Amino acid sequence: MINALEIPSDINLAAFGRFLASRGIRHRITEEGVNQIVWVPSEAEAGFVQSSYSQYASGELELDEAPVQQTPGQVVQVLPRLLSAMRRFPLTLSLIMINVLLFPVGMGLDEGSIDGLFERLLFVSIEEVNGGHYFTTMSHTVDAGQWWRFLTPMFIHFSWPHIVFNLLWVWEIGRRIEFINGSALLLAAVIASSLAANVSQYMMSGPSLFGGMSGVVFGLLGHSLVWSRLVPSKTMGVTNGIYIFMLAYLAIGFTGAIDLLGLGSLANGAHLGGLVGGLVTGGLAGLHARQGQPPRS
Repeated sequence: MINALEIPSDINLAAFGRFLASRGIRHRITEEGVNQIVWVPSEAEAGFVQSSYSQYASGELELDEAPVQQTPGQVVQVLPRLLSAMRRFPLTLSLIMINVLLFPVGMGLDEGSIDGLFERLLFVSIEEVNGGHYFTTMSHTVDAGQWWRFLTPMFIHFSWPHIVFNLLWVWEIGRRIEFINGSALLLAAVIASSLAANVSQYMMSGPSLFGGMSGVVFGLLGHSLVWSRLVPSKTMGVTNGIYIFMLAYLAIGFTGAIDLLGLGSLANGAHLGGLVGGLVTGGLAGLHARQGQPPRS
């Protein structure tokens, strides 16, 4: 059988499957990770499937959809899909929801306000001295026993583009890791990436204002990259182009070119540290799986 088509599993292929059957195209559809695959027995049938789906997706090919019963004002299958996602990817969605709920905390900086919760989420605390506000140091964080600060900066975002960009990647990569490796290993990857990202950023820039999930995103990509190379039979399904983009974005960030565009300063240390943290968890998990003991929760 030939892999003719691979698309996200939340797309309903029922009507497309009926269309293929009506055209005499032998096929079967399976779920692999977070995607579903249409299998056919020959290259000719694979070409037909690909061209037909392209027309279907663009609206050029109209198919008879199965009737859907709706109550007035009901959004089609939104609630069932959300509940299904919660069952399949509880940790990924929990991370997203926590960040969304805490988003107003970081947005308060636009008005120059630093409230108690915002200050408690920072990597280092802020103290008032002679009417001015100053950052403390990492050693002060350790001495004060405020260990949560090594992780909580990942919950601070400063703009809509900042949080949307990060959380889209958390959803796209996090759910793949959670499906293949389980929630426990995803949590380990997030913690390792966040810890490495925050410490690395502090070591490179000193006490400063930084936050966001970007370091974790780089960590999840690093985890996915190494795991997929070590355990190709259970690949995360991330294309090589994504990894190339990640490494190029990281390299360009260190040149300062992106900062010159006026889009804000990149936390390059966090990106690098997060990537290293993810490479470590992905490597350890992959090596463990290669020994015949898949690390699933």
